[in-house]
Amino acid sequence: MSEKRKKKNSSNLRTFVYVVMSFFLALIMFILSVVVSLRVTVFSSDYMLQAMSNKEYYTQVTEEMRGRLESLAHASGLSSEFANDFTASYDMHEDIVNYVESFYSGKSTLINTTNFKQKFRASLDAYIEENKKEGTEVKESSLEYLVNESADVYTNAIEIPFFSVLANYVHKLKMPMNITIVVLLVIAGVITAILFLTNEFRHRGYRYLSYAFLAAFLCDTVIAATVSMSGIFQKMNIATRSLYNLFVEYFNGIFVYFWIFAAAFLVFGLVFFFTFARKHRKLVNSH
Repeated sequence: MSEKRKKKNSSNLRTFVYVVMSFFLALIMFILSVVVSLRVTVFSSDYMLQAMSNKEYYTQVTEEMRGRLESLAHASGLSSEFANDFTASYDMHEDIVNYVESFYSGKSTLINTTNFKQKFRASLDAYIEENKKEGTEVKESSLEYLVNESADVYTNAIEIPFFSVLANYVHKLKMPMNITIVVLLVIAGVITAILFLTNEFRHRGYRYLSYAFLAAFLCDTVIAATVSMSGIFQKMNIATRSLYNLFVEYFNGIFVYFWIFAAAFLVFGLVFFFTFARKHRKLVNSH
């Protein structure tokens, strides 16, 4: 085998190795984009609370609770005015925030109804006193039943499905995810350094980086576009309007981060490609 042929085979082998490394770099950046997207959304109480604020979740939950309490009040011989006045005076915002924060901190997601019961009973006693419904007209046992049933309404209004099941997992996975992000960044940095430092012609490092970033761009784009076009989250069958609006906002927001990463990867990929083309052209012209 001639010396020229050996050099060509060696060059082809190096090219193949660098392309493979570019593929692994793209894979690592894609995984990194997924992990970071999940870390700042699914594993963040701030993201959940922001989604609730965006969809006016607190107001919707209060309105839904008011409707249920109104039906309960009618069944107990009370007017709808009582349910309206009570829900207008009771602030659900703090209770919902505490519930969400307890979920993300790994604490118990059981909803404490003590404060609600006390305020409901106080409002109920005030209503009965004002309307002269005392003594035999409203029995104590009936009042206790009404308070307990109202507490169930309150619990169902605040409770988010599967929170109690997922709470421990979300809390325990936060640190491993942070470590994973750091490890992936280190690996990506090492591969990038190898692509640059081991290349005889440094400008080729930009070419391989452009391959990696453009491939990562395609991965994020395909996933985000597939989810967007499927409309899967709009088709979810959820019991209440408040939860439906919240979950659509919540899950669509996650994939917004995929679009952000895709845009960033595209920009860097094009920058590296044009840098390679410019340096390559300059090298060719110099010879």
